[in-house]
Amino acid sequence: MPKSSRVSLFAFLINNIRKLPPPSFPLPRGGVGGVAGIGIFERLLLLLLFTLGFRPLLDPDFGWHLRSGIDLLKNWSVPKLDIYSYTLPDWPWVNHEWLSDGLMALIYQWLGPLVLGLLFSGLIAGTFLLAASLSKVELRYKIIAALIGLLAALPILGVRMQMITLLLMSTVLWLLTRYQQKQLTHLWYLPLIFLLWANLHGGFLIGFVILAIWWLMETIKYTTATIWPKWYKKMRITETTLTFPQIKHLLTVGLLSGLITLINPYGWGLHYDFYKLFTNPFAINNISEWQSVSLAQPMAYDFAIYLVVLMILLILTYRKIEPTRWALWIALLGLSFLYWRNMPFFMIASLGFLAETIQKYTHLAWDAFTRHRWLLIGFCALIAILISQRILDNSQALNIDEQLRQSRYYPVDAINWAKTHPDKIGTKMFNEYGWGGFLIWRFPEQKVFIDGRMPYWQMGDKFVFADTQYATSAGAGAIGLLEVRYGVDWIMVLAGRPLDWALSGQSDWEKVYNDNISVIYRKINLNNIK
Repeated sequence: MPKSSRVSLFAFLINNIRKLPPPSFPLPRGGVGGVAGIGIFERLLLLLLFTLGFRPLLDPDFGWHLRSGIDLLKNWSVPKLDIYSYTLPDWPWVNHEWLSDGLMALIYQWLGPLVLGLLFSGLIAGTFLLAASLSKVELRYKIIAALIGLLAALPILGVRMQMITLLLMSTVLWLLTRYQQKQLTHLWYLPLIFLLWANLHGGFLIGFVILAIWWLMETIKYTTATIWPKWYKKMRITETTLTFPQIKHLLTVGLLSGLITLINPYGWGLHYDFYKLFTNPFAINNISEWQSVSLAQPMAYDFAIYLVVLMILLILTYRKIEPTRWALWIALLGLSFLYWRNMPFFMIASLGFLAETIQKYTHLAWDAFTRHRWLLIGFCALIAILISQRILDNSQALNIDEQLRQSRYYPVDAINWAKTHPDKIGTKMFNEYGWGGFLIWRFPEQKVFIDGRMPYWQMGDKFVFADTQYATSAGAGAIGLLEVRYGVDWIMVLAGRPLDWALSGQSDWEKVYNDNISVIYRKINLNNIK
């Protein structure tokens, strides 16, 4: 898309927003905006929601995101080629999260890791609270529903850029719901949201899935009501149907939102990069967060419980005819099962119903409960204890190195040793896939073999992710492949890996470091590397 066209598109959008009256955002009783008037119980629940959302800085991709942001602030430019690995330096790297990286680095450098963790905690809590606000219920019931959803999604949550997508997904659903209920007069804010989203995180595609489903279902409902009005009335649809001008406006806004995502440092290359990822079956099939969700796995137990509870509530209480909501639920449930990283999608879409149901069937019991002063005090004390315990559990966040050591995964001590013994290592490292981002952050003196950006990168005979999988499992000729194809002269892997055992039997490789997490080998005859 030419630069002049992008500017014209942006100017058109701004002019349209200026001409329109501001939308009305009525907040229901106990709404998110009424924090000043809420009681101690709601305040404690909000604090519990916030503390539960606090996660340590342990995501494997956190390191390269932070380093990318630091370099962005330093150079004020987005690199067009890979600058962190030596294996594919000519790869046209598309950083889907370049703007998020810069903002995160700014916060980390100015305010420190604790504040960064707290901000993500607020982002996570706000996401689930906003999702629970899709229905008009009192704040306490929104918080309870948000707590349930957050606990069910906990394995996926963390200081990771996907949290931005979950927040913006909740925002889009909230705006569409209010628009359908005639509480918003227009949706001209959506293109601005998608402009921001496309530069913050690649998950903006789910936003278009939601828009497409909403527009399609509303079009079907409107067409049915127009052509077969009697049959439509017999269906007794309980959700509001958009008018024809509203449907046309939704289509216009959706198309404009799609076009405006081209305003990014990579243009259409951002979208083409998604095609390269999703058409690489080896990458999709061998990355844990891209695996299909199995309810038999321990990580999915909370999600399974959430689904069972929701299903029981639907069977016992739900009597509404809401085709748009149904279609959205079905689509997002399917996407939630498709990949682990998508698991929170269905919860985001269904928390409004959960909050609505909790209020409908527990408000009388709650009113009776609050009349017993000592019961309420005891319950508040219990919540306060849970909050205190959660704070104590995360006190390690004050020390990032201790946090990383307690994870018993990242090679903190091995890197410190390698930095102080440069004569004991080489210049071309082979590393674990899950350590790549961490190494980019904590060991910038060395370029990595692979990291979390690279599972679908492939040039000529170099498919680094596939070669990494083969090498760490010590396949036949794996060590020779690393030496000849990539010139590897030192290796840092998890202790006890098949590759560790294979290297220990090689006369031309020596073990120079080991601890209970990692092991380092060095090629002895470095001059013989071709």
